[in-house]
Amino acid sequence: MSEAARVVKKDVVYWSTTRFMAPSETRDTPLERYISVLELLAPHSEGLTAPELERAMGLPRATMNRIIHVLLNSGLAAPSERRPRAIQLGPRILNLLHSASDGSWLQTLTRRPLQELADVTGQSAFLVRLLNDEISSVNCVAPDTTVRFYIAPGTPMPINASASAKAILAHQSDEQRDRILARELEAFTPRTLMDREKLLEELKAVRERGYAIEVGEHVFGLASVALPIVSPNGQVRYAVGLTGPEQRMLGEHFEKNLAALQAACEALTRLIALPNT
Repeated sequence: MSEAARVVKKDVVYWSTTRFMAPSETRDTPLERYISVLELLAPHSEGLTAPELERAMGLPRATMNRIIHVLLNSGLAAPSERRPRAIQLGPRILNLLHSASDGSWLQTLTRRPLQELADVTGQSAFLVRLLNDEISSVNCVAPDTTVRFYIAPGTPMPINASASAKAILAHQSDEQRDRILARELEAFTPRTLMDREKLLEELKAVRERGYAIEVGEHVFGLASVALPIVSPNGQVRYAVGLTGPEQRMLGEHFEKNLAALQAACEALTRLIALPNT
């Protein structure tokens, strides 16, 4: 048999072995067990109990208790906030996830609440994130209407002319807020805030009333309202916003839009907010 034939045969055998062998035969190592538990916890926002994990993993109680103990002590898992005697993904895992530059997982996770918000209000609903001192959109759902506004994922949000950026900035430390505001401000319309002292006053007002608003500061004729998504430990990395024509966002429509935005914010908080650290 030629060398080429032996290589092909080896590849086929290798593929067949790894393709059809049970995971317990090919990957039953301590590290793999820890990873498997984290993978089981990932889609369960309310957490899983030790007996549930034992059944799913097919492991003895003592072994599972040891794994859970290590995960809790390392911060990779944490006690569930909504289920007694259950554990959920911990702050170290979630910090890595929320710090990742790829936001595709956020688009999948947050699409339904944003879609519901867009359907209820008839306006464009979007999510923004603070990452490395930059605030940009990560997801947007436009309503099923003739005229719609869409904020493409990855679009930078102007810190002095967008409600969503203000909603996030209002809840940052003085050091981080000042560092972000130190950059050059851009004027988009005559209504854009260019005075830093006035912008700081606006951020204070946002903290006090709980939401941010902008009217024609970024684009003539459009208005936006945004709410910060506050994690249980008080950290704000995200904001959910609603944007559309001024006459459909404000006036008689404002209270309805704000109520829908608050409901969406609560749903998104449950999905993506970090646990207590």
